[in-house]
Amino acid sequence: MFKNWLKPVKWLVVLLIIVVVSSFFASLVQTSFFSVKVEAITFETENGELAGYLYTPRGVDDANPAPAVILTHGYLNNKEMQEVGAIELSKRGYVVLAIDMYDHGDSSKMNAAFSFYAKSLYDAAQYMYDQDYVLKDVDGNGMIGVSGHSMGGFSAEYAVIFDEMDFATNGYRKIATSLAVGSDFRYVFVADPTTYFGPRSSGVIAAHYDQFFFDNDSPAGTGSVIYKDYVTDSVGLTFLGKTLADDPQAGTFYPLDGGQRVIFTPDETHPQNTWSLESGKNTIQFFEEAFTFQLDLHNLGTLESYGISTGSTTQTWWVKEAFTLVSLVALFVMIFPIFTLVTTLPVFNKAHAKDLTLLDSATPMPTEKKYLKFGVVTIASLLSAFYIPTFMDRASVGLLQLGEALYYVIAGAVVVAIAVWIAALVKNDPKLNKVATKVTFGSLVIVFVALAFRWLITHPTIITDSNYWGASSVNTIFYWALCSAALILLITFIAAPILNHGEEIENVYGLKATPVQVGASFLTAAAVTTGLLLLVAIIGWVFLTDFRFYTYAIQIFNSSQFIAALRYMPIIFVYYFAAAISVHVNTRNMKGWLADVFAAFLLAGPVVLFLIYNYWVLYQTGAAAFPTFSLSAILCVGLVPTLSVAGIVSRRFSQKTGNIWTSVFFNTLFFTLITLANTIVYVIAVS
Repeated sequence: MFKNWLKPVKWLVVLLIIVVVSSFFASLVQTSFFSVKVEAITFETENGELAGYLYTPRGVDDANPAPAVILTHGYLNNKEMQEVGAIELSKRGYVVLAIDMYDHGDSSKMNAAFSFYAKSLYDAAQYMYDQDYVLKDVDGNGMIGVSGHSMGGFSAEYAVIFDEMDFATNGYRKIATSLAVGSDFRYVFVADPTTYFGPRSSGVIAAHYDQFFFDNDSPAGTGSVIYKDYVTDSVGLTFLGKTLADDPQAGTFYPLDGGQRVIFTPDETHPQNTWSLESGKNTIQFFEEAFTFQLDLHNLGTLESYGISTGSTTQTWWVKEAFTLVSLVALFVMIFPIFTLVTTLPVFNKAHAKDLTLLDSATPMPTEKKYLKFGVVTIASLLSAFYIPTFMDRASVGLLQLGEALYYVIAGAVVVAIAVWIAALVKNDPKLNKVATKVTFGSLVIVFVALAFRWLITHPTIITDSNYWGASSVNTIFYWALCSAALILLITFIAAPILNHGEEIENVYGLKATPVQVGASFLTAAAVTTGLLLLVAIIGWVFLTDFRFYTYAIQIFNSSQFIAALRYMPIIFVYYFAAAISVHVNTRNMKGWLADVFAAFLLAGPVVLFLIYNYWVLYQTGAAAFPTFSLSAILCVGLVPTLSVAGIVSRRFSQKTGNIWTSVFFNTLFFTLITLANTIVYVIAVS
C-alpha cells in the first residue's frame, strides 16, 4: 500500500508548496510588501455587526491620521471583491476598510431580504469616523470616502444621503467623497437623490456595457444588456448639473453646489468593474482629485503632507490575482492525488470496481463512429446553449414549445419499440427478440425521462425564493441544472445505443456498482471534499487570501450557507448524475489530456458558446443577442470553471473506479458548498 502512496504523496506535497508559496506572495502584494498592515476586523453597529479587512499604511496612527476610504461589494459578493481599490489606495497611503455588507460574508444578517445595502456603508462610515487615525477638520468634518460596486454603489449613495440628513442637525459631514461603481440612482428610494451630494466630491463609474444600469431613457422592456453612455443619459446629466447642449465629457470633474461631480465610462461590463485596470485607474484618479479638493476646501493641506503618493496610476493588484489563480489551479489539481491517496485506504478502496480490465482495454472507436459522435456532441452542445436563456429565465414561450417537442420524442420512442418487436415477430429470430427487449427497456427509460422533463418545464416555479430555497441568487441556476440534466439524459440515452450498436460494452453508462461500492464512493467524496475545504480555511486564516480569479472564488462557508447547501444538494445531484453518465459514455474510448478537454467541453461547452454569442452580438451591434438576460448571463460566467473541472473529475474518477458514483457525490458536495459559500442566504429556517 505504501508503495502506491509514493506518486500521489509527491504530487500532493508539490501542490501544497505551490498553494502556500503563491498564497504568501498574494498576501505580500495585498500588504504592499509589508508597508500596509492588513487585519480582519468586526465591529458592532446599530443594525448588527459588520466584518471587513482594515488596511492601515505604515506611519498612520492616532497621532498621524490620514484620509480614509470605505469600500464594499455588490449583491452576492464579499469584501475580497474590492481588492483593486483596497490594494491600490492603501499602498498610496489612504486608510482603507473593505467591508462585507449585511447578509454577506462574515457580517450579520438583516431581518428582511434586500434591506442590507441601505445602511451598510453609512454604518461603516460612522465607525471609521470615531477612529482617531481618520482625518477630520477643526469643525468635525471627516475626510472619509465611500465607494461600492453595484448594490454597494447604492449603499455609497445612501451613505451620502444619510450623512447629509445628519448634517442638518449636527453641523458637520462625516463623508467627504463618494464613488458609486456600476450603480446609478434607480434603487435609491428618496426624492431627487442627486441633490444630497452638496459640497462633496462625488463620482460614478458607468461602464458602456453594464448589464443593468445607466439607461434611464429607453422604453421599458427593451432590455438592459445594451450599449449606454451615462454622460448623455437624463439622470447622468442631472448628476453632473449639465445639459446635452453643454457637451459634458466623461472623466471631467465639474463644479456643482460647492463640490465636484464626474462620470467615468470605461468600455466594460458590470462585473468587469471589479477586475479592471481601467476602473482601477479611474478609482485612483478620482480619490486623488477628490481628496485634493476636499483637503483644500477644509484647510487641511495636501495629500503629500499625509504621506500619500500621487501622480501615478500604476497598479499591482493584478499580481495578487495571478498568485490566487495559481493557488486556485493547484487546489483543483490537488483533487486527484487526494482522491488517489484516500482510495488506497481500507473501506475507501471499496469504491473501486473489482475488475477494471474491460474499461482499461476499451478498443478505440472506429473513424465513422468518431464522426458520428462528433456530430451528436456538436448538436447537443448547440441545443443546450440555445436553451440556456429559456431555462434560466424560465421563459414561458420557449418552455411551451419544448414541451410540445417532447411529445414527438415520446411518440418516437414508442414507435421504435413497436417497430423492432414487429420485426422480431416477423423474422422469429431469438437474437432479434433479445434486441427488441433491450430497445423496449431503452424506450421506456426515454419516455420516463421525457415525461419528467415535461413536468419540469410545466412547473418552472418549483425552485423559487422561499424560506426553504433561501439562496435566491442561485435558484435560477439550480432550475437550469434540472432541465439541463433531463436534456443530457435524453440525448445520451438516444445516442448511446446508436453509437455502441454492435458492441457488447460492460457498464456502458457507468451505473453498475454494488451497494458497498456506492457507500464507499460517498465516503471517499466526503473525505476529499473535507480535505480541500480544510486547506481553504487554513489559507484564509493564515494569509487573509482566498482561491480566486475574476469573480470566481473558493471560500469557506458559514453555518447558514452550509444548511442551505444541504437543501440544494439533492437538486444538483441530479445534474451531476446526468453529466457523469454523459462524460462516461463519451470519453470511455479516450485517453490523455485531450480526453480531459473533451470532458470539460461536454459540460461547460454550451455555456461558453452561449456567452460568446451573446456578448459578441452586444459588442458588434450595441445590443446583446438576449438583451433582457442580465444577471443570469453573469452567473453563467461562474459556471464555466465549475463545469470544466467537474467534467474532468467525472472522467478521471470513473476511469479509476469503473463507475460514476464517486464523481457524482464529489461534484455535488464540493461544488454546492463552494457555490453557496460565495453568495447570500437570507433564511435558514422553514416557517
